[in-house]
Amino acid sequence: MMVTQKKRPGGPAGRTLRHCIPIILLGILFLSTGIVSAQEAGNEPLRVDWDTAWSLAQERNESLSIARADAELSRYRVKEAYSSAMPSVEMNGTFNHYFEIPSNPVTMPGELNFSNPGQPFTVNFQFGQENNVGGSIQLTQPVWLAGKVGLALKVAKDYEKISRLGVQVSREDLRVMLLQSFYGTIIAEEFLQTANDALAQAKRYKKQVQEMFDQGVVSEYDLIRAGVAVSNLKPQVSQAEASHDLAIKGLKSLIGVELDREIEITGDLEVGLAPPSMPYESASQMALENRLELNQLQLQKNLYNYQYEIESRNWLWPNFLVGLRYETTAQSPDMNFAKYRFLNGLGAQVIVQVPLFDGFASKNRAQQAKVNMKKVDLQLKQAKRGIEVQVFQSMREFQRSSEELVAAEENVLQAKKGYKIAQSRYSGGVGTQIEVLDAQLQLNQSKVMLLQAKYNKLVAKAQYDRAIGKDFTLEPEE
Repeated sequence: MMVTQKKRPGGPAGRTLRHCIPIILLGILFLSTGIVSAQEAGNEPLRVDWDTAWSLAQERNESLSIARADAELSRYRVKEAYSSAMPSVEMNGTFNHYFEIPSNPVTMPGELNFSNPGQPFTVNFQFGQENNVGGSIQLTQPVWLAGKVGLALKVAKDYEKISRLGVQVSREDLRVMLLQSFYGTIIAEEFLQTANDALAQAKRYKKQVQEMFDQGVVSEYDLIRAGVAVSNLKPQVSQAEASHDLAIKGLKSLIGVELDREIEITGDLEVGLAPPSMPYESASQMALENRLELNQLQLQKNLYNYQYEIESRNWLWPNFLVGLRYETTAQSPDMNFAKYRFLNGLGAQVIVQVPLFDGFASKNRAQQAKVNMKKVDLQLKQAKRGIEVQVFQSMREFQRSSEELVAAEENVLQAKKGYKIAQSRYSGGVGTQIEVLDAQLQLNQSKVMLLQAKYNKLVAKAQYDRAIGKDFTLEPEE
């Protein structure tokens, strides 16, 4: 009888398992990373639905990244404004060597003239030595700079708010552009499919007419018309292919994917969006409350107001600073620095600066700020009127596109029914070929119009939401 000993987890087997777990986890991480990298490298088509496209656009779009960079710069400007109230420390060191030591003539009284008593004489006194070494450390602390530090801090903070609002405005603009591009790509693919289906349908019909012609049922004229219909559809297919390729490249550019990277778009144009039920007055008021562009302009006006205050205080407003200075100097005729005798000094100072005249530069800059404030007031009025018009236009377009979609869906149903009737009549020898070709054309056109109507409604909804400022939120700070 054999006895098998159960190994505890603490034994060699347990230790081996514990040692293998990190290796297994690293292997899984490596494999998953390799899969993602392989997809990114282009070994597999990059599958893109709306959520993926929006995520990639927020991460990679250059315009949005530039707006974020501006917001990041503004945060450093706030820190820079704080630095105006901080002390500054400066250290200087100098070494001077005189090839000819400066001297100064001094007239001595005649009592000291031993060679010619009673006659004044002149003696040249040298000041300093050939080598002069000096060093100093200066600390200067602003105490009050006419209140301009606080104003500069307000300017920096408002500029940061403007930049952060700019990021959100850029994102909302990008959302509308991406929606147009993403669903525009889908509709371009649908157009291409519709064009190919129409061409295939025309070829099948031509084959049917050829068989009927071989049987002597139809004339050669019918056969020629069927062939012409096929030839007319081929350029439309080529044009649809070019439009599809262009739409794909435009989408890749927006989401930051290389133009030669193969992508696979997933999504459809099926929409169930109800037309806006909010009255125009309410929608317009909502837009005036939510649109961030108005907040940006108001903050811009604040900046010019602060600038006016700062420039006004650059004339006759005193600035107070305190300082502390330590310095040391030494002089010697030789270069033996180790034997230099340094003389040290430490002192404090109070500085009062009163700007009296700067050539009217501050006054003119203050007047420029006042003019800019007036310009912003006019821009605010213009922007508000523009937003009201935009809300009205987008609302009407949304309503129109909703009605257009209903009509387009009905047209497709009627066109399918008409084409089926025309085919039956022609096959039964009652109808004419012109009826069939006309019904086929109407069906293809109605399908195209349906696709366009779906796309128009999606875009109209996005533009309406953008106009009323729906779901506008600030981007969180990093």
